[in-house]
Amino acid sequence: MIDDREHYKTLKYIYTAPVHFPTYLLGRSIATFLVSSVAVLVTMLVGVIFLNVQVELSSINWPLFLVTLVVGVNMLALMGLSLAGVMLLMVHHMWDLGAAVAGALYLFSGAIFPLEVLPAAIRWIGYLMPITYWLELIRRSLVGQIAQEFPTLSQFSNTQLMLILLALTAVFGVISIISFRWCEAKARDRGMIDVTTNY
Repeated sequence: MIDDREHYKTLKYIYTAPVHFPTYLLGRSIATFLVSSVAVLVTMLVGVIFLNVQVELSSINWPLFLVTLVVGVNMLALMGLSLAGVMLLMVHHMWDLGAAVAGALYLFSGAIFPLEVLPAAIRWIGYLMPITYWLELIRRSLVGQIAQEFPTLSQFSNTQLMLILLALTAVFGVISIISFRWCEAKARDRGMIDVTTNY
């Protein structure tokens, strides 16, 4: 959203083109995800080749990994759609919004440390986020028993985690679509689709 509106200044042309705008945004997000995945693969290769990191491909639960990955990519794309809607309404100092959201997701999803280290008053936020369950399933598919000893969701089976992930993805998907449409309508009414801030 920022690149198309602020850097390339093409958002107004894309918006008026005969394409479904949310579909275009979802396509861009998936493309960005795939490009970013190259960096992950390079990092892993460096670890294996130069740091002697042991990766046992035979121990990976491939069906669980692939299903979780597909669900997670779609979930992240839908959550990004709501963020794109908010970006349509912002005209100043929005460059760091994505980083701020990513930081909050790291904090509350258990990506770095278990949710148990968070104060009880805010810990519940992590349990409401689909990313928490997505990361847990990815861990379990890649490192199996080691991940199941991670305390946050150890009481849930893989099937239970997948059902929770699917349910939360559906809920966040509906919320994202509704919020994007609302933000888009507001931005259109205020003439903010092609506004640039020159930052």
